[in-house]
Amino acid sequence: MKLEFMNNGYDADMKEYSENVLVKCGTSSKSAERETICLAQAGNTVAQNFYADMIYNKKILRKKPYSDAFYLYMEASGISVNDSGEWKCSGKANPMAFWSVGYYLVNYKRENVLLKCNTIPEIEALSMDKRLSMALEFTVASISYEEIPGAINLIGRILSEASKSDELFDALTPVIEECLVGHEIPQSSEVIEKINDREKCSEISEMFFVAAAKLGYVYACNSLAAREADRIVDESKNGATSDELVENIINYICYLRIAADRLEPYAANRLGLFYMNGEIKGKGGTVTFKEYIDHSMAYEYFKKATVYPDANSAWAYLNLMKYFHKDYDLNLDLMNEHMDYIKKLSREVYDIAMDL
Repeated sequence: MKLEFMNNGYDADMKEYSENVLVKCGTSSKSAERETICLAQAGNTVAQNFYADMIYNKKILRKKPYSDAFYLYMEASGISVNDSGEWKCSGKANPMAFWSVGYYLVNYKRENVLLKCNTIPEIEALSMDKRLSMALEFTVASISYEEIPGAINLIGRILSEASKSDELFDALTPVIEECLVGHEIPQSSEVIEKINDREKCSEISEMFFVAAAKLGYVYACNSLAAREADRIVDESKNGATSDELVENIINYICYLRIAADRLEPYAANRLGLFYMNGEIKGKGGTVTFKEYIDHSMAYEYFKKATVYPDANSAWAYLNLMKYFHKDYDLNLDLMNEHMDYIKKLSREVYDIAMDL
C-alpha cells in the first residue's frame, strides 16, 4: 500500500480548522467541540482526527468508543479496506491519523485501554506480523511530514518487539529496510544503516525511544527512567557505588525531569521523592543516594505533580502533607481542600492520608 499525502490537502484542512474552530471558539469549549464535529462530518481530516480523540478519551458518550474512534482515524488518514481485505490510501490524509491507526494496530486487544476493545474486524483479519509491518509503515509516513513524538515512540516499540523474536524480526525485515534504512533517526544526525540482526534492531529501537523523550513524549520519558531505575537497583545490589552509577542516575533524573516539567504527575511525584529522600525504586527493590537530597526541589516537584491532576497527584498531595506538614498546621482550610482532592483522585491514598 502506498502512503502519501495529497498536495496541500492537510495544510488546507488545518487552515480551515484554525479559522473556523481555534480562532472563533478556542480549543476546549463546548462550541469548539460542536464545530469540530460539524467540520469532521464535512470531511475535514484535522477535525476528524480531533473528533476521534474526543470519542477515544470518552468526552463523548458512545457504546463502542474505541471502534468508533478507530473508524474516524481511518477516515482522517484516507484509509479504507475493501471486501477483499486490502487496505488502500486515498492520499488525502492527516499525518496524526496515520500514527493513531498504527497505534491501534500495535495495541488492539494487547495493551492499555485497547486491551478490552470491542471487536474491529479489519484488525482481527491481520496476522501479528502484518499488523506490526503496517503500523511501521503508517508511523514512518506520519513522521515524514512532522516529528510526532508519539509516532517516534511507537516506531521504537515496534522495533523493540521485532528484536525479541527471530520469526518476527525475519517477517518485519523487508518493511524495516524499506521504511527506515537510509533515513536519519529523529533528533539525531545518525543515518540508519542496514539492520542485520536483532541486536542492531534493539539498538535502533532505543534511539527512537530517546528521540521521543527528547521531544517531550512523557510516556517515553517514564519508560526510559524506569529502565534506568532497574539498572541502578540491580547494579547497586551487585556492589556498584554511586560514583560508578552517576551516569545512570543523571539519566534517571533527566528523563523524569523532562516529563515532570511537562506536568506529568507520576514523573513529578517520583522525582519529588528522589529529592526528598534520595530513593530510586526499581523492579528489584529500592536504593537510596542521600547525596542527591534537596528538599526545596522535592517541594517544587510535588507541587508540579498537582498542576494537571490524575490519580498519581493524590500521592503528591499526600507527600506534601507528610513531608511539609508545617504548611498545613496553621491552615486547616488548605488541609481540608487537599484532602478533598485526594478523596476524588484516589480512595486508596485517601485512606492512607486519614491515618497521618
